[in-house]
Amino acid sequence: MRVSLLGTFVVMIVMTGVVRPAGASPISYTESVSGDLVSGLPAPTVFTLDVGVNTVSGTSTFGPTSSDFDSFAFDVPVGMQVTDISYAFVRTGTATAGFTGFALDNGNPGAFPLLAQQIVNLFGASPVGMFATTLPLGAGIYSVQNESLSRAGIDWTDDYTWSLTVTSTAAGVPEPASLVLLGSGLVGAGARRWRTHRKAA
Repeated sequence: MRVSLLGTFVVMIVMTGVVRPAGASPISYTESVSGDLVSGLPAPTVFTLDVGVNTVSGTSTFGPTSSDFDSFAFDVPVGMQVTDISYAFVRTGTATAGFTGFALDNGNPGAFPLLAQQIVNLFGASPVGMFATTLPLGAGIYSVQNESLSRAGIDWTDDYTWSLTVTSTAAGVPEPASLVLLGSGLVGAGARRWRTHRKAA
């Protein structure tokens, strides 16, 4: 098959200009902007995650007369997976010790048995890697419930951010760098064929 120089340029332009991965739109939910998260499940809104780092931020409070637990649900679309979950926090208040527990489950609200449970020492290091034994999470709906609390002292406040890292599991669309390399090879092959044809003429 004869490949012209013009043909190789057309192929290169089409491949590098048209075949591009779609831009990802990971969520960034903040309670102070978008509304208070529920204390239990089912959650009224299921966050649909996208490729990249998705974040859910808010504040949990624990006092002598009231407490504010925060829970949420999320959807991992087909062709994606959650590869990392972390919980970062800044604690304030008069408590001298405190632990809080989270449960990860299928569905919203989900059902027993739970996928995983984990206790976070809110007087320990932040961020904390969460639910590592269950990762990666494939396509489906999951929920995270703040289900327990233990504290010593009168009150404390926990400003937190959940970070859920999502990657694609789809058969790879070539990256731009790979396409440029392929296009360069086609250009080189076309130029060599053109020179050979010109000498023979």
